[in-house]
Amino acid sequence: MNLESLDEDSDVVTISSSSNEPYLNRGYNGSKSDIHLSDVNETSSENGHVAVPIFNALHETSISAPHHEQQQTRLSQTNLGPYEQQESLVDPNSDRVTTVLVWQNLVVSAKEDDKNRFLQSLKGYKNYVPKKKQLLVNVSGAITGGLWAVMGPSGSGKSTLLNTLACRLDVNTTYTGEMRLNGAAYDNAELKRIAGYVMQDDMLNGHLTVEETLNYTAELRLPRHVTREQRNDRVRDVMNDMGLVHVKNVIIGTPLKKGISGGERKRLCVGMQLLSRPQLLFLDEPTSGLDSVTALDLLGTLHDLAHGKSQEKAVTVVCSIHQPQSKIFDLFDSVILLKQGNILYQGPREQAMEVFKQAGYPCPLYTNPADHLLDVVTPPRDGASDTSEKQALIDSQILQAQTPIQVDLNLGADKRLLYFNVPKGPPWFTQVRILLRRTLQEQFRKRDILIASLVQTVIMAVLIGTVFLKIGIGQRSVIRRQPVLFFCSVNQGVFGALTVINTFPVERALTLRERASGTYFASAYFIAKIIVETLVQLPMPIIFSIVVYFLIGLQPTAGKFFIFMLFMLLCSMASTSLALMISAICKTTDLSVTVLPMALEVSRLFGGFFLAPANLPKYFAWLDALSYVKYTYVGVSLNELSNLHLTCTAANIAAGSCVKVGETTIKTLGFDYIPLGGCIGAILAYIIVCRVIAFLGVRFLKS
Repeated sequence: MNLESLDEDSDVVTISSSSNEPYLNRGYNGSKSDIHLSDVNETSSENGHVAVPIFNALHETSISAPHHEQQQTRLSQTNLGPYEQQESLVDPNSDRVTTVLVWQNLVVSAKEDDKNRFLQSLKGYKNYVPKKKQLLVNVSGAITGGLWAVMGPSGSGKSTLLNTLACRLDVNTTYTGEMRLNGAAYDNAELKRIAGYVMQDDMLNGHLTVEETLNYTAELRLPRHVTREQRNDRVRDVMNDMGLVHVKNVIIGTPLKKGISGGERKRLCVGMQLLSRPQLLFLDEPTSGLDSVTALDLLGTLHDLAHGKSQEKAVTVVCSIHQPQSKIFDLFDSVILLKQGNILYQGPREQAMEVFKQAGYPCPLYTNPADHLLDVVTPPRDGASDTSEKQALIDSQILQAQTPIQVDLNLGADKRLLYFNVPKGPPWFTQVRILLRRTLQEQFRKRDILIASLVQTVIMAVLIGTVFLKIGIGQRSVIRRQPVLFFCSVNQGVFGALTVINTFPVERALTLRERASGTYFASAYFIAKIIVETLVQLPMPIIFSIVVYFLIGLQPTAGKFFIFMLFMLLCSMASTSLALMISAICKTTDLSVTVLPMALEVSRLFGGFFLAPANLPKYFAWLDALSYVKYTYVGVSLNELSNLHLTCTAANIAAGSCVKVGETTIKTLGFDYIPLGGCIGAILAYIIVCRVIAFLGVRFLKS
């Protein structure tokens, strides 16, 4: 092989060989300011031609040190066994490479979840041994600059490899082995400061526009010293780079309201990660759900990002992808081919066809190279007994056609300073303020729900007030007063809880993803969410109290009216706190709406009306103490019955059933066991405890 031409005017380097094979005659186009890496493993062909490894670290018109000198300093050959060819040649000295990600002897295993382990242990008693499934089998390798493709059949471990390297494995998955970033061990907290991760499904806030989404993400992720003008410039640059300018004022969309297209959603997800200008970008199946044109356009954008003209915008991009079309495959610089948790090939994309040819499986003409790679390594499902033996032989031949390479874990150690002093993001109070604005804007976009809640509140208040219209102060009011006070307490509790029961489950996956990216603290999100939910909730009990109090004809004094309103507010907040706690712990809307009715029914049963405190059995005292309805009902009863003077007719006096003051009812029902202030304090304590538990659920229940 010889270096045939180096044209400074066209900035094109063409590498050719005496062989007529098309994979060696492909020219590589690049800017001289972009220092491209073209690593080729040493392989021998049957006709004697040799593909010599070359590190084309082009800087102006100079060529880096000869291959054999670099190989002696960085590589060591070992004896081959099954699946031992797992490393690629890298050039960590390239100026274009800002991160070198190396892993060695990586074994990833998935254990049974806690529920299955518990059930199986009950069946097998002490003889049960928890099962583990190996997802990655002793793999090693290295990723440096450029656009990388992690390919393989379904279930081969593509997403597992990405999640492991990105420190995003779930709680039931463990790993052993070493992973190094620029020569040093790393964790999720350190990685997310310089890396981005785009998940397979595009999970976004459907009520915000494209520009609003990018603006809020920029405010939450960019360093605190960045000014507003710089932040706006960054957002405009990202929209230009990702081709989103024409839809910047279009909402993302919900299942009920159309927004941007699927390709634009995917571009937006990538753009959100690019705002912080990461040095490393992971993408899990970025072409999933896209048509061929949109997928090619997206990968073209990623290719441009990986070969940026400025060091500031150059990003090492790693994509897991199942079976790309040929045009997309040609955009990748390097390929990692996985099968059953093992790496069959890792190296330059152009060299993959040569390796497979040397193994005896050349790519036919007019065939997609990506299809050919997967067709060779994927066994047919014909049920033949010798299929596994044949496939094992194929895998062995592919491995033997490659040169075994050992990558040093200290590769890239000199580049650690590039990200060691990454500036800190916005402080906690700033995060709360930004999230408050974002959540308020979301609620405003959902104003149809707010309007429906207001109308519903007025309707219920009018119905209750007209059913118990002007109960008066006669002896008949003694019987009617307690039911209406209890119904007011129950009504505010039920409606308050139902409005927020799906708050955390609906946003759970999105918030977990944003927190995993280092966007904000869980406490900042929770505080902002609680404040907005409270502000939105406040008008309902106030309007309810204004309408229902005077229709019923309760004591017409200002003090008692405002105390009644206070209890309606506290009752609504207590019920929403209970619903928030249940939704945070149950994690899903289906489970939350199943558990909430039981909790509300228990609170209503022990609310002090069906079982008055004077008649409550001792063994139910603890349930009575946990009912927010009871404290609300007792509180409004004490407020209404104290200093209440009733009238009696001659017939009432003759029958001996005359109740002259409200204190008589208080003593009869046993409401005097707790003062009015005690009811207020108990509800406040109930609200605080429920919301603390809800925060703990949001903070620690991540699976």
